[in-house]
Amino acid sequence: MVGTTAVTRAPKASGTRVAVRADIQALRAFAVLAVVLFHFWPGALPGGYIGVDVFFVISGFLITAQLVRRREAGRIGLASFWAARARRLLPASLVVLAVSIALTVLWAPATLQTQYLRSIIGSALYIENWMLAADAVDYLAAENAPPIAQHYWSLSVEEQFYIVWPLLIIAATAGATVAAVRRRHLIWVIAGASALSLVAGLLLTTTNPPYAYFATPLRVWEFGLGALVALVRLPALPAAVRLAAWFAGWAAMAASALVYGPQTPFPGIAALLPTLGAAIVIASGPDIPLRWLSALVSWRPVQWLGDQSYGIYLWHWPLIVIAPAVIGQVPDFATRVGLLVLTILAAALTKRFIEDPIRFSRATRQARPRAIGATTLAAMAVVVALAAAPIALAARDAGERQDAIAGELADPAACRGASLLLEDACAPLRDATTAADELAPPLANLYEDTGGAFACYDQEPTGDPSVCAIGSEDPDALRIALTGDSHAAMLIPGLREQAEERNWRIDAIVGRGCVWQEVEAADSECADRRAAVDDIILSGDYDAVLVTAWNRVDVDAATKEQTSERMASAWQRAIDRGVTVIGLADNPAVPESSTECLAQSSEFSLDTCAFPADPQLAEEDAIRAAGRATGAPIVDLADAYCTTDGVCPMVMGGVVAYRDLHHITGTFSKTLAPYLADEIAAAMG
Repeated sequence: MVGTTAVTRAPKASGTRVAVRADIQALRAFAVLAVVLFHFWPGALPGGYIGVDVFFVISGFLITAQLVRRREAGRIGLASFWAARARRLLPASLVVLAVSIALTVLWAPATLQTQYLRSIIGSALYIENWMLAADAVDYLAAENAPPIAQHYWSLSVEEQFYIVWPLLIIAATAGATVAAVRRRHLIWVIAGASALSLVAGLLLTTTNPPYAYFATPLRVWEFGLGALVALVRLPALPAAVRLAAWFAGWAAMAASALVYGPQTPFPGIAALLPTLGAAIVIASGPDIPLRWLSALVSWRPVQWLGDQSYGIYLWHWPLIVIAPAVIGQVPDFATRVGLLVLTILAAALTKRFIEDPIRFSRATRQARPRAIGATTLAAMAVVVALAAAPIALAARDAGERQDAIAGELADPAACRGASLLLEDACAPLRDATTAADELAPPLANLYEDTGGAFACYDQEPTGDPSVCAIGSEDPDALRIALTGDSHAAMLIPGLREQAEERNWRIDAIVGRGCVWQEVEAADSECADRRAAVDDIILSGDYDAVLVTAWNRVDVDAATKEQTSERMASAWQRAIDRGVTVIGLADNPAVPESSTECLAQSSEFSLDTCAFPADPQLAEEDAIRAAGRATGAPIVDLADAYCTTDGVCPMVMGGVVAYRDLHHITGTFSKTLAPYLADEIAAAMG
């Protein structure tokens, strides 16, 4: 977001507020309303997210104008510039983050607390955009709920812009002694950097949308567009032309907000419409030819909203995210209106008692940049520490809980996890309940409970897949390969212990997508990995090969049939060479309602948050179909996940079965492993 830095003149004395352009304040008001209304009522303004892009253009214009004035006056003064930015933006930002910590600890569901606090840490360090980009690319985290500080991604981009942009201007104008020459150099440099950023953004919006959306370098062109408006001296235009341009600019932004939606590839080419619209409005100048339009733009509520835009942006998202947990339901229309009013009130109070006193007080304006920098870093460190402390406590509790029940997980008599449904002796305990604070793993550490499953997991497909050995090191051990995607990896925590006990050496060859199957000419992304895995399996002298994969609910039956045929082809080639191929049928898919229930419940029985089995989905599993086609044995532990009545519990014997919509927890994996190993041993003969 942007502050209220002046374009027209600098302050004359300490404590004097900076003059602002009414049209830019109106742009701020539009931008923040677009974002906030989109978040409160997505269906009413489906493209409201373009408000962030409008802010980027405004920032590029204002900050470049300010820096160029400084440069042409002699020197930019990096320390004073950065100190001014910190004084303007960080007090309110860090206060909202501190309040968000309190909201998280007091009301956020236990399953989301660590995720929220991690987001707050990233936001306090102004790297939230990179964390979101990494989570979006990492499909193990891609299904995470939107965190409480997610909106700080744009603030992170802006802060990174404030750090790099003055350095770019200094470098672009170095050596030039005439102001006009420096300006021409700068225009070419910014135009070139913006063009590269735009082209890269266009390409990656198609190939890697999350990275294109969050990565700072791919947003540079939006700042650059505003910067070019500040730098290029336009000829005087007739009033009618300026008025037409003004209307066109506003129409472009309004159309984007109304017509765009979640399915619009963005930023990409679509981002040009709102950003060019904002640039045209700014370039049209502060004087609007029509008196009534000028009065509308200068209308006090519009100007006030623009002045409050930063605080409104900061406050709205934490209130939206935490409200369902506080009131116990999804907010209705009236509640959302109340939250919007609360957002505006919080913003006004923040500006009155935090932003303006710190920004305009004589003490802070006269403070040395070094002192402001030290104070800023200390404040950031406090927020980070406050957010990190609950995470550390949750990790400690999780470790203690695991240590306390470690001996029970693989003991059928303990009736923990899978054994509760698979052991007849556990039947009397199936009606028992477990308090939420006694679950394993603890709900606060649920997403982190992988049991080291992904320590040897290839995030990207390459022609040199990782091969990690677990289990026995005895030369006479049975040699087994485990290959597949994350649904193969999630079995590793349990199989690791079983392999040691049974004198098995298991080579894990697991990675994102690209499951072992016949390589086809059109298989460009996965061809190298699949060919390499095939070579490893055929030349590895394995006694058995275990294969499994995610049975996705969002893939149609015809596509799964094609996949199964390609799997069968690869399996058959291995079988013909004497390799025992064993398919591992996938676990059920979890509906979102069950994960939401898990976060909200205080006590758990088998029926709490349970969901019905889906026989059709199980039947469509490509692993099962490949087994039918090749005669390869299929290990199916459906009875470990669902009762004979077709009810699939989320919690069994105090053990949480799923960490998200389709991965089992590391703890449940350990309870499942003895039965899985028995079935594998039987299949090997």
